[in-house]
Amino acid sequence: MRRPVALLLLAATAAACTPEPLVPTEPMAMDGVTLELEALPQSPACDSAQPYAVRVRWQARDWPDPKFDFHLERSNGSIWARHNEAEGEQVTEAWGRPGLFILMVDRNTRLVVAAQPMPALVCPLP
Repeated sequence: MRRPVALLLLAATAAACTPEPLVPTEPMAMDGVTLELEALPQSPACDSAQPYAVRVRWQARDWPDPKFDFHLERSNGSIWARHNEAEGEQVTEAWGRPGLFILMVDRNTRLVVAAQPMPALVCPLP
């Protein structure tokens, strides 16, 4: 009988230590962190009404243990990518849409270190 109570207390304690999910409404970045998103035109024909790929670049200067998860829409949203580098670049598949936020979350602390919305796709003139 004691074991279920102990497990319940442990689960409650762990839940209390987890930060509340963050749903960004504006771009943000902690000092020393940059997160840049670039919409990439589709090939061969560019159509701003269709989903598109996005180039994601990040840099976290002087980060002690760079382990980052890149979430969609909110800090506990789907994980799009995981990286153990303070600086890097990755391109999404063609599922981008204007305003969809990508959040850079420190895997160790669960803190959101940067968040940026996907930019609108601007197609080159023919």
